Amino acid sequence: MKTKILVFAISFLAITSAYWYVSDSDNLTPNVANDAHESIENGSAAQSTPSVLSGNNDRIPPPPPPELLKRKQTVPASDLVAQLTQLIKQQFGASIQDIAVQVSLKDMRNELEEGYPGEGFAMFEQIIRHAFPELAEHILAAISLMDTYDEWLVDNYLDLNELNALARDNTLWDKRNQLFGETDARKIWSEEIAQDERRERAVKTVMIELDKAYDMSMSDRVYTMQAAMQDNFGSTPEGVLVGTSSVTTQLVFRLDSVQKELAELPSKERQETINNMRRQLGFAEERIPALEEMDNKRNAMWSAGLSYMDERDTLLSSYQGEDLETQLDLLRLKHFDDRHAYTVKQEESIGLMRYERDRIYGLN
Repeated sequence: MKTKILVFAISFLAITSAYWYVSDSDNLTPNVANDAHESIENGSAAQSTPSVLSGNNDRIPPPPPPELLKRKQTVPASDLVAQLTQLIKQQFGASIQDIAVQVSLKDMRNELEEGYPGEGFAMFEQIIRHAFPELAEHILAAISLMDTYDEWLVDNYLDLNELNALARDNTLWDKRNQLFGETDARKIWSEEIAQDERRERAVKTVMIELDKAYDMSMSDRVYTMQAAMQDNFGSTPEGVLVGTSSVTTQLVFRLDSVQKELAELPSKERQETINNMRRQLGFAEERIPALEEMDNKRNAMWSAGLSYMDERDTLLSSYQGEDLETQLDLLRLKHFDDRHAYTVKQEESIGLMRYERDRIYGLN
């Protein structure tokens, strides 16, 4: 129930956008009911296939193309090299040691090649070597690594889009860290990281307030959480995922205020409330009966599990050693089917007691 749940949920949702491309969010409509259902059943990131090559440029903004470049071949190449050398020395002399600034110069290189086909790359190298002779090799190597990263993105486009949000995010960061090292990668994509942190803080603040909003109506709690998620993530590539009901559902149902109210309701009214919450969260109407059936199975399992735990405590005080293990095996078979009894035994062998967890109505 604590706010660390939010950190996990949002960071699990942090779909990392490739640095170069424009978002096409109109083509990224998720299946709300299925995404939410999978998230609740599996406790995993909802599957979604937004383009990994969509999103905003989250690196340091490149310098605007100087007027010299806009005139393209109207300026002799040698003159342009000399003038751009002075320009970037003035503009970046104090910050050129920053890896993020170095890779941002890739845009200037590409503009030069566009204006002077077959010559632009060589012109760019001359500019860098003249402007920053001591750092030239490092700058050119950094830009080459960014070329490698961009080529890798294109080559792995389809595979990346097959991954869920968390796996895709991890894969992108693994590649960034592999190419640049963790420290430099975080600098290059620092704005992306800062934006994620700002969004997390904003939603976390709302969640803290809702967590103790015991006098607020259930529908208002749901609406407020939805609004916070939409305001902070709705216009981002991440919003493709959090805009579905999956993550928002997890956050809403884990609120203390929500669970306290659900726990105090009679079972029939509790189920009606949960069903209405799911409708408000965007679940398709045809999914509601199936989810209610799942809730009923969970209720039966928890009832059996709590009875098992009570009787288990009695056995622990009466038996020990092999006799205890035998009695526990029999007790599990009394309350559970063979498969679940085996699962519970395996969990207990490593210290996991599933029926000592918090009951979260609507989720487990």
